[in-house]
Amino acid sequence: MTDATRAPEPSTGPDGGADAADSVGGAVHRDRKLSRPDEQSAPAMDTHPTDDEARIQGVVVQTRADVGDKSEERIADVLRQRFADIGLDLGDDRIRALAAEVAGG
Repeated sequence: MTDATRAPEPSTGPDGGADAADSVGGAVHRDRKLSRPDEQSAPAMDTHPTDDEARIQGVVVQTRADVGDKSEERIADVLRQRFADIGLDLGDDRIRALAAEVAGG
């Protein structure tokens, strides 16, 4: 007796299993077409390098939004952690100056 509610297994894949083309939302296509010069073929973030100062300002803006109402010491701790997370080693004087900037508004 077969289960009438179950769809039959595809038989075109290896060992009668599913083929890559049977996948939904992320199927691997074997026929990769070449991109045109005016077509984006990589993530946008990969095409716009960011310098360290822009990254620092981004962290400052996000930290202000997240903990801007906390003490300067707490803000400095958060900044230290966030800069370590993105691989930037800023001196303590710079961290403290940025913390004062975040706390001041």
